[in-house]
Amino acid sequence: MAVQTTSRSGGKSVGSAVLGVLLTLTIFVLTFVGFLLAPLALLLVAFLVWTVVRPRQGGEQPTAAPADGTDQPEAGHRGRSATDFGAGAR
Repeated sequence: MAVQTTSRSGGKSVGSAVLGVLLTLTIFVLTFVGFLLAPLALLLVAFLVWTVVRPRQGGEQPTAAPADGTDQPEAGHRGRSATDFGAGAR
């Protein structure tokens, strides 16, 4: 009859298990923070691109001559018709 005096499990040591848990939590936190920050970073990049491109689009547009044949637009009219966007905002 054989008596087993030592019991050895095939699992990890306590230190190895703690290290595994900490590594798993670190990966989870980094992934979670990445998914939280990625949309904000994308919005920041889009805003920076918008601010760089916007001044280039804001150049002076050539205006057509008024229909009455005069070369100068009416005072306060600034060459825009009443149907232009924002015409009533002034």
